[in-house]
Amino acid sequence: MLWLCLRLPALPLDAISASHSTALLALTHKHRIVMTSSAAQHAGINAGMSVATATSLCSALELRPRDLQREQQYLNNIALWAYRFSGDVCLCPPNAVLLELSASLRLFKNLARLYRKFISAFRRRGLGIKLGLAHTPLAAELLSYQSLNPATLVNAAGQLQQKALQAALQKLPVHLLPLPPKTLSTLQEMGMHTLGSIQALPRAALERRFGKDIAIVLAKLQGEQMDIRPKFIPPDTFNGQRHFDGGLHSKQQLRFPISALLSDLEHYLRLRQCLNRNLEWEFHYLDGSREAWSLELSHRHFDRRSLIDLVMLRLEKLNLQGAVESLSLYCEKFISNEQHNEQLFDSASNSKQQEKAAQVLDKLRLRLGPHRCHQFNLQDAHLPELNWVLRDAHSPSHSKVPLSSATQYSTPQTNNLLRPNWLCHPPELISATAEGLFWQGELHLLQGPERFDGQWWQQRQTRDYYIARHQHGALCWVFKDCLNRRWYLHGFFG
Repeated sequence: MLWLCLRLPALPLDAISASHSTALLALTHKHRIVMTSSAAQHAGINAGMSVATATSLCSALELRPRDLQREQQYLNNIALWAYRFSGDVCLCPPNAVLLELSASLRLFKNLARLYRKFISAFRRRGLGIKLGLAHTPLAAELLSYQSLNPATLVNAAGQLQQKALQAALQKLPVHLLPLPPKTLSTLQEMGMHTLGSIQALPRAALERRFGKDIAIVLAKLQGEQMDIRPKFIPPDTFNGQRHFDGGLHSKQQLRFPISALLSDLEHYLRLRQCLNRNLEWEFHYLDGSREAWSLELSHRHFDRRSLIDLVMLRLEKLNLQGAVESLSLYCEKFISNEQHNEQLFDSASNSKQQEKAAQVLDKLRLRLGPHRCHQFNLQDAHLPELNWVLRDAHSPSHSKVPLSSATQYSTPQTNNLLRPNWLCHPPELISATAEGLFWQGELHLLQGPERFDGQWWQQRQTRDYYIARHQHGALCWVFKDCLNRRWYLHGFFG
């Protein structure tokens, strides 16, 4: 087993501000300073100070209340991001995530390559991170406090070097162990300040003196006892957020954070093997007000570039009420990815054409407004005039059967039967005389009959359909109503 712990020491600040390192910023809780930015530390502001003392030392200090809910959401987003590298991810509140990397090494070839991906991803986000690598979850969690270079603990193949690992563990301070405060205080009073000094004592003697807790911790640390952690499961909804110090004042400035949020959504959809049907956006302004707006989608594949253009098109109709302090994206409507069986040599590129049609449809809906675009859809009905229905084009549940597949929507028995391109609504009455059938000219029957018999549970319809040729050459679809003995023209062939 190979466990990696990702620890974000400044997570409370990261969740509040994207560029807190250069800002005079401090987080407060119960009138006390709980965390400060680098700039605030240089100004003499430290955690534990009272708010009054901190403001007297630095009048330009920006104070913000600590937001535990936002911190938890931020940690969940980090875990969701890490889920792409490993299927075994665990949360370690308040500021760490654990990953089991044994299977990932086979995918990424070696640990150095995987390590570079982690570091580059966090640098792009401007996040400070500490890594801990070990053979057990608890050991990786504790080593993440020490900022050790993973290259000193493993070789290029990803195999742990036991001597280096044990040496690093023995240097760990005692106060990092997950033990009751009273036990930690007693250990330090006895002169045991490192894990190595504790491990040098007999395990049985420690258990008699301090109870079973210390024996369990040492056993989990060395892998002698199972350390079962609850696995992180991707949530059923997507919730992403970006914060901007000082706010963004123009729509064009929002393009980059919109792209970043859509990128996060793309990874989420890939993990869950699904497709979103909506984008719920919300602006948080500097004055505390909020503005929510949504975007319904009809796409069949996630295309981030096309979605960015669509979102920016939607933004054209909005007027920003002020500087945007944060941008949120929420999605709760999902469908499973459609599996298509296509021919090897498909020159028509049906899937691409359908995706382009969906993109055009979304743009039309944005330009014309909701409930202004409609499309014909197939429905299961016995009578030809009831096989088609006009529905709102934006409804995903009504667009699963595209118009191009209309000819395939039939029973196996009727696959080879001809159907007209145009139907008359309602059917036109045909004059039936001893000389023949007449509708704006003479009709000659060519093929038939084909019996339609249904609707017995409502009003029974029994019809015999024929293909007829008009005297001007057009092919017509006619039927005889077997109940009232009359003839009708129902459609024309193209």
